[in-house]
Amino acid sequence: MSFDARSQHSPTSATSQRPHFTVANIPPDILASAGETFAAAACRIQKALGQAARLSSGREDVAFESTLDELGRLEHLGIQLQQAARVLSGEGLALPEAFDLTEAVRRTFAEWAGAATKRNIRIALPATPLPVDAVPGVIEQLLDLATEEALRIAATIDVEVAMQGIPAHPMLMLHLLRRDGEADDHGLSWHLFVLLSRTSGLSPQRISVGDTTTLMLGFPTQAPVSGDDPSERSAALLPRTPIAVGCKVLLVEPRDMTRLYAHRLMQSAGMRVDATVTIEQARASLQDRLPDIVVTGVPVDRADCSALVDEIRTAQPRLRVIELVDDDSAFALSLPGSNRAGRVGLHDLARTLVIAISQELIAA
Repeated sequence: MSFDARSQHSPTSATSQRPHFTVANIPPDILASAGETFAAAACRIQKALGQAARLSSGREDVAFESTLDELGRLEHLGIQLQQAARVLSGEGLALPEAFDLTEAVRRTFAEWAGAATKRNIRIALPATPLPVDAVPGVIEQLLDLATEEALRIAATIDVEVAMQGIPAHPMLMLHLLRRDGEADDHGLSWHLFVLLSRTSGLSPQRISVGDTTTLMLGFPTQAPVSGDDPSERSAALLPRTPIAVGCKVLLVEPRDMTRLYAHRLMQSAGMRVDATVTIEQARASLQDRLPDIVVTGVPVDRADCSALVDEIRTAQPRLRVIELVDDDSAFALSLPGSNRAGRVGLHDLARTLVIAISQELIAA
């Protein structure tokens, strides 16, 4: 199942390099769930074929139709697993770009309309556009998995896209009223949805209350871009100091969306940024120029990251380091005379990242 989720907007980055996603090992329970799914479907096919051979021609067609549906389901699952493997390995993916999430949702559900009609599921879709920055192919896969999971358990599906939270960030929500007697068990499609979301720097969540279940996907706060709607926060309002402008930053961030967002914020503030995915790439970038500051999503106390910082500090004694951490309230500058890094929470980068860099450089 496929669609082109991209709008006519220009890509958010002019770079042509292939993006990299965090390498993830598929947990054993995911593999076990996949094996169970294939085995159960194969068993149903065998029973249907045996039954079809014994039935009259009038009922035989129904049995064979059911068999073909199961075969189609197996084929689709095989495609989903292959697509998931490609995302986890970072192969064949485009750069994040701006597109309309509402349009992507509507196209996905149009592809699943036949299955929804067969199961007599009522669906309500959003109409208001909501632009997001993401890799369209990955969002296509996530929408496909979320829709399949919803159809598996729901009697009604109400899809909502909106800006939520503080600071506001795009959210996709599938509000499900489960069918009578349907438990909120997690299918293979949900396990894959969670794995791909987290690997891609997005935030999946599932909440069940009574006979309702809500599937959610949170996107990072959109970085300000020149030319955005005047009502949005513009790049001109970002902190801009003589210290920050022109400073050299080495960004090491495995999460694709976070890397794109942080790069935009620092570049908008007048910094020169080398954005890298791995420690190896970061080390290779040192051949071009030494940074004044390292901003890293890789834990500073991890051996390879610590070694990189020590290596840079040997040639650049006044180097400062800021670690990006998954903590809403984190904001701390590095301690004078120590090797302890500053810390900035991922969920408040728009307000704190440039300020933290400026303060670190002033301290240096």
